Amino acid sequence: MTNEEKILAILEKHGELLTQMQAKQDQMQAKQDKMGEDLHRVKAYLELDVEKRFDAVNEGIDAILERMIPEDRVERLEDDVVVLKTAVKALARDVAELKKAQ
Repeated sequence: MTNEEKILAILEKHGELLTQMQAKQDQMQAKQDKMGEDLHRVKAYLELDVEKRFDAVNEGIDAILERMIPEDRVERLEDDVVVLKTAVKALARDVAELKKAQ
């Protein structure tokens, strides 16, 4: 085998290797593109799902806030209860004294 033949054989082998490398690179690129598409779909799904869940949580919080009694109103009611308890005790004491007097 002459030097030219050896060189041609080496060049053919390199050509085959380059073709194989290009094919593998194309496969890797296709896989990378598919992964990017899959990732985009997953991201879109998560954004929609998480957004729905946050909306549901916010609605729940809004419903709770609507049902809550303001703190100042609770304090006024507590004060009223103290006054009413005192008045009931006084009335009960007065009734007991009137019963004794009879």
